[in-house]
Amino acid sequence: MNRLQKIARFTLIMCLTALCTSVVAVGVFYFILGLPIQRALGGFGFISICGLSAFAPLIYKKNPGRVSFDERDLMIKKKASLGAYTIFWALFVLAAMIPFFILGPNGKISVKYLPAMVFGGIVTVMLFESMITLEEYGRKSKGEKS
Repeated sequence: MNRLQKIARFTLIMCLTALCTSVVAVGVFYFILGLPIQRALGGFGFISICGLSAFAPLIYKKNPGRVSFDERDLMIKKKASLGAYTIFWALFVLAAMIPFFILGPNGKISVKYLPAMVFGGIVTVMLFESMITLEEYGRKSKGEKS
């Protein structure tokens, strides 16, 4: 397993841990503790666990004297970034247009939802970029052709 795969795996684990922990925290706060939904949504603060993935390049350092990044790795990184941002923009457009169709042209949405869209976008890009990276590296070992 090369360095990019290790970083992608670490990022995927951090994102999934953050999402699962956040959903469980909101559920516990709302259903078990009986907090109002506005206060229970504070459980999404666990999304900050995704920030630990920024330490992945420090954990998985480059090996001196070895080639750690070649043309194939660059192509996989480009494919993963393109795929992740394609999914992000599709979800972003849906997140912007669904309220428009539900509320109509005269509807109003509070600005408190804008940070959620930003954090959701960051997590979406990180999650899908990691998944696509791992999937692209896994292809060759199964004998499939690009």
